[in-house]
Amino acid sequence: MKSKKGISLIVLVITIIVIIILAGAVILSLATNNPIEQASEALFKTNVDEYNSELTLAISNQHLQDQSFDPTTFDKGVWNGGTIGETIKKYIPSITVADGLKFEIQDSKLVYVGTNETEQEWFTSISMTSEEETGLGLDVIATDNVTFNGEVAAYNNPIIPKGFKAINTTTTWPTDWNNGLVIEDASGNQFVWVPVDGTDVVYEKWCTTNIPYASTTDDSILSGTVDENTQVTTYGGFYIARYESMFDYNSGSIRVASKVSTNKTLLSWTRDNSYTGYLWNYINYTDAKTYSENMATSYSYDASKVKSGLVTGTEWDTTMKWIQNASISVTDSRAWGNYIDSISPANVENGSLQISGYSNNWKAKNIYDLAGNTWEWTNEIYSSYRVVRGGGYYVSGSTYPAVYRSYNNATFAYFYLGFRVGLYVL
Repeated sequence: MKSKKGISLIVLVITIIVIIILAGAVILSLATNNPIEQASEALFKTNVDEYNSELTLAISNQHLQDQSFDPTTFDKGVWNGGTIGETIKKYIPSITVADGLKFEIQDSKLVYVGTNETEQEWFTSISMTSEEETGLGLDVIATDNVTFNGEVAAYNNPIIPKGFKAINTTTTWPTDWNNGLVIEDASGNQFVWVPVDGTDVVYEKWCTTNIPYASTTDDSILSGTVDENTQVTTYGGFYIARYESMFDYNSGSIRVASKVSTNKTLLSWTRDNSYTGYLWNYINYTDAKTYSENMATSYSYDASKVKSGLVTGTEWDTTMKWIQNASISVTDSRAWGNYIDSISPANVENGSLQISGYSNNWKAKNIYDLAGNTWEWTNEIYSSYRVVRGGGYYVSGSTYPAVYRSYNNATFAYFYLGFRVGLYVL
């Protein structure tokens, strides 16, 4: 009997110890996996995602309404004594009063300014995920020079300049990067990314049709004030305007977005102020260079992030190589350019001068009218002359194809001369 009682006492003690251990484990589990805290974290992060979405939309609208808008100085704080007014609530409509006292907008970004350390950790984790995984995305205006996915810039991962957004004009962007990413500023001006991988597409002059090129001649995009090679080395490519330049009569500025008027009478030796924009022909090199470089100022680009200038000879040749690699002939451009002898599918208007972007059959890699329409001034020098490229609507696309180099005096202007802008990302 005594033996049995002793055994029962030992079992009881062991059972109590086991219960204590299990209870401790349960308490520890509740402490580390608190369902109430997990629910609070999930709600907090959901709200922050919604706030960021609304703020992004508000920033985009600010760009559209005000070309001089500078996102780096856009700051909005909390409610003041419960009054909404010009505060964070205006730009994030769904924000609650409680959260309105925890967040501020600083440099166009949502910032947590509350005192709760746990919420600060949650907010930091959201910010890190956003920066490391999501990047800029499509149709979002960049508040700094940044790539689409937030990773390092490369020829197959284009840099999106501050003040621009990526436009999904290809079928499966970003994996379809080689078909020409289009970026757009707040005013609708568009540029196309030319990727330079250094193997299939090398940044160099190579076209020798007609006059030779001078490899040692400086034709940098801003006449020596910046080194255009640095852009390619840093980012793996460059941007050129999607269209030949347009003229905005009322503001005297360039538009490179799309055609504004299809009235053919505007394509003449004189300009008519009854239209706001049309093909900018009858311009000499000196003026083309000046207006190209001033475009960045006209549209309030951040001068520390991006500049504009006349397309260079090296940029033109490199673009030709990129197009040629897509099995598009650059030595006989009749099938994709506006010439007097254009062939199908480009024989749209039988060689009549048109607004840039007039026909989708006159483009390659999302860039319009590199072949035919107007000859285009470049920043390249030939002896004492300036080089023009691409041929014109009134000549043969086989004799004067897209690669063709010709030249004129810098002061010469005529109805068949136009120009194209390049974008330099700093």
